[in-house]
Amino acid sequence: MPEHSARRAARALVHLAAAAAALLPLAGCGHSQTCDFSDRTRDDVWMAVVQASRQPRYPDWIVIENRVKADDAERRVTVLRDLRRDVVQGSLDPRREEVEWRFSAEVSAGDPVTVTFSTPDWAVPGHFWQEADHFFAQVRMRLGEMGPVTPPPGDPMCGAPAAGTRDPEAPGHSPPVPAGGGLASP
Repeated sequence: MPEHSARRAARALVHLAAAAAALLPLAGCGHSQTCDFSDRTRDDVWMAVVQASRQPRYPDWIVIENRVKADDAERRVTVLRDLRRDVVQGSLDPRREEVEWRFSAEVSAGDPVTVTFSTPDWAVPGHFWQEADHFFAQVRMRLGEMGPVTPPPGDPMCGAPAAGTRDPEAPGHSPPVPAGGGLASP
């Protein structure tokens, strides 16, 4: 009888190991993705990478914290970024989502000019790829601008807020009720 339970335990361990091996690609540690910028000079790409790192734009997230370390000699930026948003879907209660990204972006030294976006953290590959694609799109946009980052006010594609006298409010903030039943400006 003890031999039978030992065999059962060994079989369970083999099944557990197989399941872990099957799930490993779904949540890996350390990802990287590379994008080709061979149509631009290394200096232009580096300036755009630094701008995209220091001044992130998200259409559906608010940047709570953005710490950037830029190494000009290595042409590498390291970023720690906290993002937050409130999601409202139909009749469900609103829910707050918070994401922390720790990543680096390095501009290659040779030709063609490439940027490698990587993270040392555990991440769902789909989430990582989405963030990498967003970063590369931000770099491409800045290469198109090649100047100070000044998107037109209220441009929904760039995530820039409309011109106003106040800074945007944090998620969950509700504006004051106007006096006398009037309408408040957004």
